[in-house]
Amino acid sequence: MDRDNFSGISRECAEAVRFADEVHGLYVMHSDAIDPYLVAVQHKAAGALFIVCRKHLVLGALSLMRLYSAQMYRESRAAVEAAGVARLIVNDMAAFRIFSSDDGTPTAAKKARETFKTKILFPQTVPILKALYDHYDLASRLSHTSGLTFLRHIVTNPEPGGALFTYQDIHKHHLKRDVVQHFLWLCMAHLSILVSADDTFGSVKADLEEFRRGRSALFSRLVQFRAQQPNV
Repeated sequence: MDRDNFSGISRECAEAVRFADEVHGLYVMHSDAIDPYLVAVQHKAAGALFIVCRKHLVLGALSLMRLYSAQMYRESRAAVEAAGVARLIVNDMAAFRIFSSDDGTPTAAKKARETFKTKILFPQTVPILKALYDHYDLASRLSHTSGLTFLRHIVTNPEPGGALFTYQDIHKHHLKRDVVQHFLWLCMAHLSILVSADDTFGSVKADLEEFRRGRSALFSRLVQFRAQQPNV
């Protein structure tokens, strides 16, 4: 069933899938541009965290193509969190030391939880970080176990009064519309992460003009594509 869903979504939602590929390409372009200039250890750690964001994009897109939207939102939540951590450890050496010394022991884990709280990672006074928080909040609500996420797995049974639990949480009714909607959100969330990179790596002397042009162009095309979609 996963193979069938994957191949079917590849055909039915090809343009939305290509957008995700292009976002991944922007991650690669950004990484290639900054990598030679990452000298400080905290910048190197932040660069690695952006590769983690890229991984979550891939896993999120693959999950969505198998019709597991909750898993896509879990991956996206982790990506946004990684971007927030990357920015903080670049701007706060105490936070970097706590991050780099987190060996999983109870004491280290407690320090990390206190240091990397959501309100610290995403201060509402910074517009792009507020946008990241909004993505983080929605991804949390659509991935945590709740009545809402549970009911997304329930479909009506052909027998009166019955119901079925399905592994997938995107149903065949309005399937293409819903998958495209989720893909657009996924791409916008990761574009926000890539915008936050301007702040995270602001002191890195790399030529990012081509990356920024590509990012702006893709954002414009995503907005235009979304406007053309009915009920999205």
